[in-house]
Amino acid sequence: MKRLITLVVTLLLVGGCIGTEGTKRKEYVWPESKEKITRIHPPRQEPIATEPSKPGSDLLSRTQEVIGATEFHYTGKYCSQCHEKTPVKGGKIYLKYGGDYNLLCKCHLKTPNSYIHPTDIVPSDKKKTKIPADLPLEKGKLTCLTCHDIYRQCQLRFEDKYSLRGMPYRKTTDFCFKCHDESNYQMLNPHKQLDEKGNIIIDKCLYCHTEKLDVTSEHRDNPKLIGNLGPLCERCHIRLAMRGGGFNHLAKPSAKTMARIKQTEERFGAVLPLDRDGKTTCATCHNPHEKGVIPAGMPAARGAGAPHRLRLPQPMCQWCHQMPIIPKE
Repeated sequence: MKRLITLVVTLLLVGGCIGTEGTKRKEYVWPESKEKITRIHPPRQEPIATEPSKPGSDLLSRTQEVIGATEFHYTGKYCSQCHEKTPVKGGKIYLKYGGDYNLLCKCHLKTPNSYIHPTDIVPSDKKKTKIPADLPLEKGKLTCLTCHDIYRQCQLRFEDKYSLRGMPYRKTTDFCFKCHDESNYQMLNPHKQLDEKGNIIIDKCLYCHTEKLDVTSEHRDNPKLIGNLGPLCERCHIRLAMRGGGFNHLAKPSAKTMARIKQTEERFGAVLPLDRDGKTTCATCHNPHEKGVIPAGMPAARGAGAPHRLRLPQPMCQWCHQMPIIPKE
């Protein structure tokens, strides 16, 4: 009887999955974090009760007002944010600001050189020969429209909220290598900082520092980083990894915790650096340097050769959080 009940329940569960998921297409794989996948492919939303846009209809009559941090992409309701008039198929598109994407896409280009790829540039003749025909230039320049099918962003879409031309791709770099030569982009380990002879590889230092530092001196107050520690680490390490114990460690310690951090540093002769904003980050607990880069015995050298490069003896959490430790059986 128990086996029969188990079989019936199993069939019901399988049937339910087929009924709700059987018609969905198979998702392609992105090798990024789950957090990013969720952002690119958010959970299915309920339809929004809006009037469907009609070809040639007046933009102003069907455009809603943008209030605060309104997400106006993929709704089909905020056309006048970028267009002065209704675009003509095969003709004028009537973009505002003279078609200046630095203003049209100002949310993505808040500061100079802040976006993933430069725009408003003229590719070299050699580069033009590699740019495929489905990635159009505008007046000979590479713009946002070259890589992104912006018209997709003007439509009401519940899924696939992304606009890279030619989607889907198995991984993001597959799109990049449509124009860029893959052989010129070798992935290197920035934490492998010594060569076979034990000499420091200066190029590895420059992954994070503006210049090679004198490793015999302490640089805790001025490590000359090219940016804040958090984003530097997140270039390769996903943010989800910083949620040890279900707690987001990318946060500013309380005064009580900060006092314990100072006591811990003195106790073990170590450094537990914070970022420029006084928040804990990857390098607070993990030493990013290879063993031998910083001379042994210096506080900044602790943890370089330890498992996971933890700066303090394991279990490390107890030293700053004063947690009760349960011994292993």
